[in-house]
Amino acid sequence: LQASDKRKALEETMALSTQSLASVTYQVSSVASAFLRLLDLQTAQLRQVEADVTCVAQMVAIHKEKVSRREIGALTVPRRVPSGPKVAAPPEPPVLEPYYRKPLNLGALDGVGHGVKVSGVPPGVWGRLLGISVTTLSSLTSLGVLAVPDDLELLPPPPAVPEFGDMALPPPPAVPEFGDMELPPPPAVPEFGDMALPPPPAVPEFGDLTPPPPPVAEDPPWAPQNYLEKVVALYPYTRQKDTELSLAPGALLFVTRRFSDGWCEGVTEHESGMGHQSGIFPGNFVEPV
Repeated sequence: LQASDKRKALEETMALSTQSLASVTYQVSSVASAFLRLLDLQTAQLRQVEADVTCVAQMVAIHKEKVSRREIGALTVPRRVPSGPKVAAPPEPPVLEPYYRKPLNLGALDGVGHGVKVSGVPPGVWGRLLGISVTTLSSLTSLGVLAVPDDLELLPPPPAVPEFGDMALPPPPAVPEFGDMELPPPPAVPEFGDMALPPPPAVPEFGDLTPPPPPVAEDPPWAPQNYLEKVVALYPYTRQKDTELSLAPGALLFVTRRFSDGWCEGVTEHESGMGHQSGIFPGNFVEPV
């Protein structure tokens, strides 16, 4: 208040006030940071205590499980598993016999079954009786498939066949001479009076006559000179673009061009009935006339 320059004194006072406020703010920030660090430490300690409590709880649960199992084991009867000899590998592997082909014994099963062996009859007799050779008969006998009763009657021997030199050829048939051959008679030719005339053609009745085809319809004057096909619209179609044609059921069109996508270009009568108009239209909406 006693200063001569009051403005300068005011500025110094404001500077001191700002400095004091800054120092107070710094102190408050330091206290807040310390308090936050203290809270973080407290949180870490709480987590550590929680982990310790969890470990203690697990240890208590394990101890209770052991105690309960011990009590259950005290009430049971111990079972001893008899100890047997262990499986030991053979000291030496077994010696395998070398493979060799054994001949087949075809008479090994001759005594099996109900067949009867016949002895005392030479094999040639059975071969003549059965119509087979001695070699085949001996093989069948060795197989044990031949069983012939003793009371079989012998068949009479076949008649003696003369040798080739003793056989006499039959005489050749008599060939008639050319003069002795008679010609066959000619076929009978019917006379003119005996020939039957062919029947007259059937005259169709009036109901069987087919009507004449209708006269060929001439194209209208607005039809183009050259066109591919004449078609008639089956379904109505309203054009979506200026280049398309609107179709009415029964409308006559002349196709002048066909496109690969199924659309056609053609000419039809104008909607007003005066002249014609050309454009494109879908090909599945029409059918040929």
